[in-house]
Amino acid sequence: MDQYGGLATDLLAWQRDAACRGLEAEIFYPSDNDGTGDEEGAFEAKAVCAACAVSGECLEYALAVREKEGVWGGQTAAERVRIIRRRRRAAARARNAQAAASSN
Repeated sequence: MDQYGGLATDLLAWQRDAACRGLEAEIFYPSDNDGTGDEEGAFEAKAVCAACAVSGECLEYALAVREKEGVWGGQTAAERVRIIRRRRRAAARARNAQAAASSN
């Protein structure tokens, strides 16, 4: 275990190849001064992520550690919550289907 929620640090090797490496962190943490959430200010960060070779790994990391803020893997915090919910529903459907199949 390590300081990253139990993920081994070698799993974070993707960060070496991240397009955001060396950029100002503020780009990825847009302010919510207008009450619209971080969606409006996320355009610049999402553009960086769109060109990033490791955005998938970045997103999966943020989902795994339940990152609550910022743009990770091209997704805002609100978008990541929706991804987690969709995955939970899909897993529940799969479990229900498996249970139904095994009871027959």
